[in-house]
Amino acid sequence: MPEKHQRFLWNKDRFIRWAASIGESTTTVVQKLFNRYKVEEQAYKGCMSLLKLSDKYGKTRLEDACQLALEHISQPSYRNIRMILQSNQDRKKKTQTSQKETVEYAFVRGKDYYGGKRNG
Repeated sequence: MPEKHQRFLWNKDRFIRWAASIGESTTTVVQKLFNRYKVEEQAYKGCMSLLKLSDKYGKTRLEDACQLALEHISQPSYRNIRMILQSNQDRKKKTQTSQKETVEYAFVRGKDYYGGKRNG
């Protein structure tokens, strides 16, 4: 390689460390990307694209999207994660979870049952 290109050497460990700085699910997705290819360098573009999504969407959303993808897809790709982020599916999951917790402990019999004059 020319000297200018040698300064920017990428390897699997570097991508794994970068993914680990984002989260556990992101690290798992990056490892799965590397496991798809016989030649390590073939995974670099997908890993770079995936990890760069944190610049646009933030680390938390990328981690949530990777976690969601791992729950539903055995071999998630950059495209899967990007579509989850673009369609805000990572945010929908959090909203649904918080709604379930609220409804689960609600009083369902109404105000008349609890302390109304008809309870005599």
